[in-house]
Amino acid sequence: MLTIYFLLTSFISLSIQSFVHPGLLVTDADLNRASANLDHAPWNNSYAQLTSCKVASASYTPNPVSAVYRGSDGVHAANTDILWNDAAAAFALALRWKLSGNDSYADAAANVLKAWGETLTTLGGTDDAYLTAGFQGHEFANAGELLRDYEPFVQDGFDAFKSMMTTVFLPMNLDFLNHVLGSEHNVKHFFANWELGNLASTMAIAVLTDNSTLWDFAVDYFKNGEGNGCINNAVTNIVIDPDTGASLGQGQESGRDQGHSALDWQMLGVIGQQAWNQGEDLFGYNDSRILQGAEYFARYNLGHDVDFEAYTNGIVSFDIISNVSRGANRPTWELLYSHYVQIKQLDAPWTTAYLNYSLNQYGGFEPGAGVSGSTSGAFDGLGWGSLLYHRDDNDTSSATSSASAPTATSSSKNSALPSSFFPSVIYSTFSASSTVAAISTSSVVSGGPSTAQGESYPIATPTQSSIMTSIAAKPTGSSTRVSYSSQPTDQVHAHGCHARRYYHG
Repeated sequence: MLTIYFLLTSFISLSIQSFVHPGLLVTDADLNRASANLDHAPWNNSYAQLTSCKVASASYTPNPVSAVYRGSDGVHAANTDILWNDAAAAFALALRWKLSGNDSYADAAANVLKAWGETLTTLGGTDDAYLTAGFQGHEFANAGELLRDYEPFVQDGFDAFKSMMTTVFLPMNLDFLNHVLGSEHNVKHFFANWELGNLASTMAIAVLTDNSTLWDFAVDYFKNGEGNGCINNAVTNIVIDPDTGASLGQGQESGRDQGHSALDWQMLGVIGQQAWNQGEDLFGYNDSRILQGAEYFARYNLGHDVDFEAYTNGIVSFDIISNVSRGANRPTWELLYSHYVQIKQLDAPWTTAYLNYSLNQYGGFEPGAGVSGSTSGAFDGLGWGSLLYHRDDNDTSSATSSASAPTATSSSKNSALPSSFFPSVIYSTFSASSTVAAISTSSVVSGGPSTAQGESYPIATPTQSSIMTSIAAKPTGSSTRVSYSSQPTDQVHAHGCHARRYYHG
C-alpha cells in the first residue's frame, strides 16, 4: 500500500500519456455546443443565470486562507464556506470566459486559483475534511482544467495551483482511498458518497497534472476497489423493475436516506463524465451499473415501489429502503440523460422522468454551484447541466456517430415504459429577478442515524401527497421527455455523513 502511495504522489517517475484537454467535466465540444445555442432554451436561460450570479462576476474577490476546517474539532471554527464559494466561483468564471471570450472573467478565475494555490496548506477539522478534499478537490481541478490554456495564468499561477492540488488535496484523497484512517479497518466503514467524492478528485487531479499512473489507479479503484467507491459496492445488488423487467441497481445509501443517495448519483455522474471524456467508458462498465442505480433511485423517488435487499457493512444494517427525504434533487440528471439516452440511445425511462421532475423543481433548467443555496450540499457538485449537457436532435445525431469512448453493450438496454408515460418537457424563461428554489430549513434532523449527536442540517422533503399523486398517475403525452407542471420546489441538500456516527454517538 505504501509503495502505491508513494508512486502516486511522486512526480519524479511519471509516465505521461496523452490526455484530452480540456477533458474533465467539460470538453471543447460541450463548450461549442453551448455557445451555438445561447439564443435558445434552455441554454439561454441557464446562461442568463450564470451571467447574473455573484460567483461569476468579474469583480469577484477570493478569500484564501492557509487552513480550511470542516466540522467542529473542538479547537478551530469551521470555515469551509469560503472554500465552497471560491471553488464555485473559479469554475463559473472560467466557464463564462470560455463562452463569452471576455478575458476579464479569465483574469478573475485565475485570481481565485492563484490566490488559493499560494495560500492553502491544510484541510482540517473532523473526518469531514475528507469531504472537502473530495468535493472541492474535483471542483477546483475542473476550474483549473478550463483555464489551463489562458496564457497569463499559465505564466503566473498555474504551477502554484497544481502544486497545491497535489500537496494538499491529493494526499487526502489517496489516504482515504487507501484506507489509512484507523476507523477504516473496515474498508466499507464510510458511506459511498465519501469515497466517490475522493475518487472524483483523484481522477480530476490526474488529468489536470497529466499523471497517467494516478489516472490508472483511479479507474482501477472504480472497477476493483475494496471500499464503497467501487461501483460494485456503491451499487450493492441488482433487482428487477416490476413494470419493465429491466435491471435496477440498489444504492449503498438507499436504506439510509434519499438525500445522500442523490449525492451518490451526482458523484457517479462526475466520475463517469470525467472518464468518458478521456476515452474510458465507466458509464458502461459492468452492464451500465451506474444507469441501473440511477433508474432504481429515480423510480423510488418518483413514488413507485422497488425491491430492497437487506444491507449491512458490519457497522450499520438496513432492512428496508428509507423514505427520509424522498424526492431529493441534485443537479445531475441532464448529464445522465444526455449520456445514456441521447448519446448511447439506451432506454432509461425513470432517469428521463426524473430529469423532468428535477427541471420542474428547479424552474426549467439545472442550476450551478453558488446559486441554489448556501449550505454544503449546494456546493458538492458544479451543476450547470442544462448549459453544458443539454442536446437537441442535431446534437444527438452528431454524438451518436462520433462517441469518444466504447459504446455500452446491447445487454445494458432496458425495456422501455410505454410511450404514453412521457408528456413533453417545458423550459421556463429566466430573468435576473427569478429565484432558484433555495435550501429549505423547514425540517431539520438532529442526531439519529444521519448526523452526529447534537449536529443538525436541513432535510427538506417535497410534499409527499403532491409528488405521489401526480407521479403515480403516469401522465400521458407523446414526447420522450417528461415534465411535471405543479411540483413543490423544496430541495434536499444534506451533507455527507459516515457510518462511524452510528456507533460513536
